Amino acid sequence: MTSRTDPAPVPATQAIQVAVVAALSATTMLFASLSSALLVRRSFEDWRPASAPWPLALLALGALTSVAIEWVIRATSQRGLPKGAFALSSLAYLTAACGAIMATAANEGLAAPHNAFVALLLSLHVLHALAGSIFALWILSDGPSAPSANGRSSLARLVVHFLTALLAAIMMLLFVAS
Repeated sequence: MTSRTDPAPVPATQAIQVAVVAALSATTMLFASLSSALLVRRSFEDWRPASAPWPLALLALGALTSVAIEWVIRATSQRGLPKGAFALSSLAYLTAACGAIMATAANEGLAAPHNAFVALLLSLHVLHALAGSIFALWILSDGPSAPSANGRSSLARLVVHFLTALLAAIMMLLFVAS
């Protein structure tokens, strides 16, 4: 009779890494499929891209959030201030993005295909940015000087930078490459 041994438990940081990679992969597939739908829908005659004053400001707030996460990770001596700056910049982005979605809906309504895609892509990005911000704050809750924080803080950095790059791609697709 052979004895069965249980496999060794997976370290928490490794499990979090696998979860982050899976979540980012799923997010990439979601936005790639919506981008494909946008490119197909753009070829129809009723497609009229609208100009908006807020895309650059929204992108700047997303970039500010990326800068803030870097500041949090690099500033180990001032524990409360950097995390608060990251939370504040994330909140500023989320608020501005929700305002942009409402402005798009109020402008010509969501019956216009371009406006509907703007609202859809930005709404999904807001949901992912909210989850990413909560994840980053949870990861950084131990502080950058915690024993396992080096690998974990790089995951928070990866998520925030990925979402900022995704926002830039969305803005390019919606407002530049039209």
